[in-house]
Amino acid sequence: KAKGTGIGFVVCHKSNHFGIAGFWAELALSEGLIGFAFTNTSPFMVPTRAFERAGGTNPIACYCPAQGDSFQLDMATTTVPVGKVEVCHRKGQQMPLGWGVDKTGMQSTTHPSDVLEGGGLTPLGGLEETAGYKGFGLNMMVEILCGVLSGCEKVGPEVPPWRTDRGVAVDYGHCFICVDPKMLLPGSQFETSLAAYLSRMRGLQAGDASRPVLVPGDPEKAEEKAARAQGVRLNLQVALGLRSLARELG
Repeated sequence: KAKGTGIGFVVCHKSNHFGIAGFWAELALSEGLIGFAFTNTSPFMVPTRAFERAGGTNPIACYCPAQGDSFQLDMATTTVPVGKVEVCHRKGQQMPLGWGVDKTGMQSTTHPSDVLEGGGLTPLGGLEETAGYKGFGLNMMVEILCGVLSGCEKVGPEVPPWRTDRGVAVDYGHCFICVDPKMLLPGSQFETSLAAYLSRMRGLQAGDASRPVLVPGDPEKAEEKAARAQGVRLNLQVALGLRSLARELG
């Protein structure tokens, strides 16, 4: 539809975890289209000035084709995805201050257990004094597109928890948008201009010469390249957990 009319816009509900948002945006990218993908999730985020979970990690993905390059943004509207907190918990490590709050909703914590057991994630930006309300707004925008607009029966704080004992379907909603840049700009003008823009941003003088400026998607592309050459790197505790699960499941 996007190739025929310039844009395709689809919402759905009665769904479940759809994996990484970038997977769906990349499907559009592979067709030379700009792809957006959004989903709501079970509540993990404690909104600004609240003390209970009332929103999911509600990710945003936007992938754009460029000449010999691409822009690949895939981000949660919480400061971090809950998976990063879970990894720190499995590793027995503290997490950076600002990722989450304890059960009061007001105190930032470095202990993963505080977040997982009664606390929650901060919206993108952290606490109110560091403009977390902007992330809270983005989080609600995704909930509107995915939950309200798609007709989900439960949205925001009412979405069932991500637990095996919840007793009901999670009924997640998703939103997908595809845009054909050739319908707006002639030929490959968009791809050429975007490639130049990405190159310009990467070429900015770095504050630390050993850490060059990156654009969204660069770290993931580098990690994918390394994994293809050297295999997937896993933390020891994660690897042991996977082996244990494999034995358990036969």
